[in-house]
Amino acid sequence: MNAIPNLRVVIGACIVAVSGYALFSIYAVVILKDATMTGDVIGTWKSFAVAAFTFWIGSSSGGKAKADAPAGTPTDPVNTKDVS
Repeated sequence: MNAIPNLRVVIGACIVAVSGYALFSIYAVVILKDATMTGDVIGTWKSFAVAAFTFWIGSSSGGKAKADAPAGTPTDPVNTKDVS
C-alpha cells in the first residue's frame, strides 16, 4: 500500500504543470523575446529549483531526525495549545 494516497494523480498533476510551464517558458523567451517576460520566466525557474532543493534537504533531514532520535523522544509535533 502506498504511503501517499493517490500518488499517481499527484505525480501526473506535477508533470502536467511543469510541462505546461516549460512550454509557456519557451514561448515567452524564444517567440516573444520580451526582456521583462524573460526575466520573470527565469526567476520562476530559479524559484522552482530552490523549492525543490529545499524540499529535498528538509525531507532527508526529517528522515534522519526520526531515525536518529533516542527511544521515547517525540518526533511528531505536539499541539500544546489549550482549546477550552
